[in-house]
Amino acid sequence: MVDFEKLKCDISERWALMDPSLLPVDQIDLAILCFLRNDARTTNSEIAEALGVSEATIRRRIKELIDRKIILGFSALVNIPAIENSIKAYIYLKADTNKIEDVAQKLMKNKRILTLYRIIGEYDLLCEGLFLSMKELQEFVDSDLKTEGIIKAVTHVVAKGYKINPWIGL
Repeated sequence: MVDFEKLKCDISERWALMDPSLLPVDQIDLAILCFLRNDARTTNSEIAEALGVSEATIRRRIKELIDRKIILGFSALVNIPAIENSIKAYIYLKADTNKIEDVAQKLMKNKRILTLYRIIGEYDLLCEGLFLSMKELQEFVDSDLKTEGIIKAVTHVVAKGYKINPWIGL
C-alpha cells in the first residue's frame, strides 16, 4: 500500500483542504504530479515502482494529464541569481480604461516583463519584471511606461526575498 502522505509537494499541500471529489485528479494523478513537480526527470518506471502500479499506467496517466492541459509542459528550474545579478521590480499601472488592452499588449512584448496581471483596486495592471541593472529598469520606466494610455506608474524594487517563486528568481 502506498503512503500518499509521504508523496507531498506544494500542490498537494495547497489542495489538502479541498474536497477531493472537486479536484480533476485522483490520488495517483496527484502523486504523479508531485513526482514530476519535484523532479521532472523522474522516469515513468521510478514513479510506477514507488506507486506500485505498472509503467504503462504511469505513461497513460501522464498522457491524459497532458491531454487535459493539467500538465502544460516540462522544463528546467534555472537559478537566475547564479547567472545574473538581477533586479526584480513590481510595477503598478493606472491606465486609461479604454487603453488597458493596448497597454497590456505592448508590455507583454517586453522581454524583461515576466508576468502581467489585470488587477482590481487603485491600479489596473501589475507587472513583474526582471532587469539586468538599475539603468535598464530606469530606461524601461522612461520609455515603455511613457506609453499612451498609462496615467500613473508606481515601481517597487525588491530588496530581499523571504519566500520566493523559484521559477521567477529572486
